[in-house]
Amino acid sequence: MKKILSLLFAFVLIVSVSLPAVSASTKQLVVQFIDVGQGDSILIQSPKGENILVDGGPRKAGKGLVDYLKSLGIKKLDYVIATHPDADHVGGLVSVLNSISVKNFVNSGKAHTTETYNQVLTLVKNKKIKYIEPEIEQILIGNWTSDFYLQTLFADPLAKDTNDASIVLKVGYKDVEFLLMADASTDLEELLVDSYDSLKVQILKAGHHGSNTSSSKYFLDAVQPEVTILSYGKNNSYKHPHSDVLQMLKAAGSKVYSTAESGTIIIKTDGKSYKVSAKEMIVPNKTEHTQPKPQTKPIETPNSLYKNCTELNAVYPDGVAVGHKAYESKHDADNDGWACEPYEGNSVSQPYVPPVVTTPTPTTTQTSFSNCTELKKVYPKGVSSSHPAYQKKFDRDGDGHACE
Repeated sequence: MKKILSLLFAFVLIVSVSLPAVSASTKQLVVQFIDVGQGDSILIQSPKGENILVDGGPRKAGKGLVDYLKSLGIKKLDYVIATHPDADHVGGLVSVLNSISVKNFVNSGKAHTTETYNQVLTLVKNKKIKYIEPEIEQILIGNWTSDFYLQTLFADPLAKDTNDASIVLKVGYKDVEFLLMADASTDLEELLVDSYDSLKVQILKAGHHGSNTSSSKYFLDAVQPEVTILSYGKNNSYKHPHSDVLQMLKAAGSKVYSTAESGTIIIKTDGKSYKVSAKEMIVPNKTEHTQPKPQTKPIETPNSLYKNCTELNAVYPDGVAVGHKAYESKHDADNDGWACEPYEGNSVSQPYVPPVVTTPTPTTTQTSFSNCTELKKVYPKGVSSSHPAYQKKFDRDGDGHACE
C-alpha cells in the first residue's frame, strides 16, 4: 500500500511540474490622463511594456509629473510626444527630460520662440535623443496587423495657429481605440472627418480642454465616443469646460470625466472591454440654470510689486501664476502664464533649430481609381483603410491596406 501511495505521489509531482504555469495577469493597455492642472499629459503603457508620454502639462506641474512617473517605477520613456509648442503642453517636459531617460522625442515641428519650448528642444539636442517629426498617417508603434498601435492621424508644422499644428493621435488595442485631439480646433476636426473613412472610437480626449473652439457636433457625430476625457484645471481663468461643449457631449450619449473633478483618470483595457477608474461627471440639463456668482471688485495692486524675479522669488520661490496679485507680464518672459518659475536645464542663448526632415506632401486631390495600377502611380505604397482613396475592392487580402 505504501508503495502504491509513493508511486501516486511521484506521478502527481511529475504532472504538476510539467504543466505550464498559469499567469494571473493578462496583457492590457493602460492609458492615464494625468492631472497636471490646466494642461494635458497622457501616459500610455502598451501591452508589451512600452511607456509613451504625450505632453507634460504646464511648467509648474513638471516636478509632480516626474514624481508620479517614478512612483510607477518608470525609469525610461520609449517615446515623449510634444503635440504642439503651447506652454500648458510642453512646460512640464523640461523636468521630464532632465530627470528620466527618453529614447525618442516626437515633435510637431511647429516653430515657436518661447524660452520654455527652446529649453525643451535644446535638452533633446544635448541629450542626443532621437528626434522625429511624424507624417500624416504614420504608425509610430505597431503595424496594420498588430494588436497594439500608435498612429499619427494629423501633423502640420506649417499651420498658422499652434493649436492647429497639434499632432492628433489614435491609439488602439484590438477592439478598443482612443482618439487624442490635443488642442485641435473645429476646423481641424472637420478636415479629419472629411479625410478619413471612420473616426469612430470608444474613448475621446476632447480637444483644447473642453473649449468651444473644439468638439463640434459634426465631429462628435463622426466619433460617437462612449467616453470623453476633459483635461483642465479647477477654477481656471478660461472657464473650461464650456457649457455648450458639455451639452453636446451629453446629447451625443458620451459619459464625461474630468481631471479637475477626478484627478488622474486611468483607463485599462484587455482589447475587448475597458474600465474607467474615475467618477463620472454630472452634466446638468440645458434647462437648468445656476445662480451667477456676485461680481467682486478686483484687487487693486501697485504698478510694480517687484523690480525683478530675484526679488519676487525671495518671497515666492516657485514663482506665481497669472491671476496672482504678484504676477506681472514683464516677469513672464516666455508668456506661459507663470512668472519667475524656477529655471531648469541649460541656458538658451539661441533657439534650437531641429534637424530638417523632408516630409512628402500627401496627394489627396485624386481619390478615385479604376484599378491598382492607376492608384500606385499616385500612391506607390498603396493606401490604408483610413485614406480617402481606399476601396475594399482593391484590398484583396482584407488586411486594411489596398494595393500594397
